[in-house]
Amino acid sequence: MKRLFFVLVAMVGFAFSAQAQCGDDLMKTALKAMGDKQYIKDFEINLASGSADGKTFQVVLNSNTMYQFNVANGPKNAENLTFEVTETGGNVIGTNSMGGKVYPNFQFKCTKTAAYKLRVYSTSASESCARAVLSLVEQF
Repeated sequence: MKRLFFVLVAMVGFAFSAQAQCGDDLMKTALKAMGDKQYIKDFEINLASGSADGKTFQVVLNSNTMYQFNVANGPKNAENLTFEVTETGGNVIGTNSMGGKVYPNFQFKCTKTAAYKLRVYSTSASESCARAVLSLVEQF
C-alpha cells in the first residue's frame, strides 16, 4: 500500500513539473518577443510522441495585413517546432522554417480575408510543447 501511494505521489509530481515547463513561462517569453505589436491570439501546443501530423488550429485573417507569429519552444523539446500557415487549398503562405533552419518568429502578409490553418509539428515526431502568439504588425 505504501508503494502504491509513493507511485501515485510521484506521478502527480511529474505531471505538475511537465506542465510548469510548458506553461506560463513560455507564454511570457512569447509575449515578450512580440514586442510592441498588437496581440491577437495565443496558442498552446502539446504534442505527444509519435504525432507526425502535429496539431492544427484555424484562424481568420484579414486581407492587406502583415501578421507575426512568435514561438517559445519548451526547454525539453528535441527540436524547435515548425509552424505553417496554409490556405484552404494547402498553399503555405507563411512558415518559420526556411533553408533547413527553424526560426523563433516569422511575418507574412495576408492577401485575402479567409479562414486559414495553422499547422504545428515536430519533424522528428517527438514529444514537444510550445506557446505561440499571433500579432498584428501593420494594416495596409
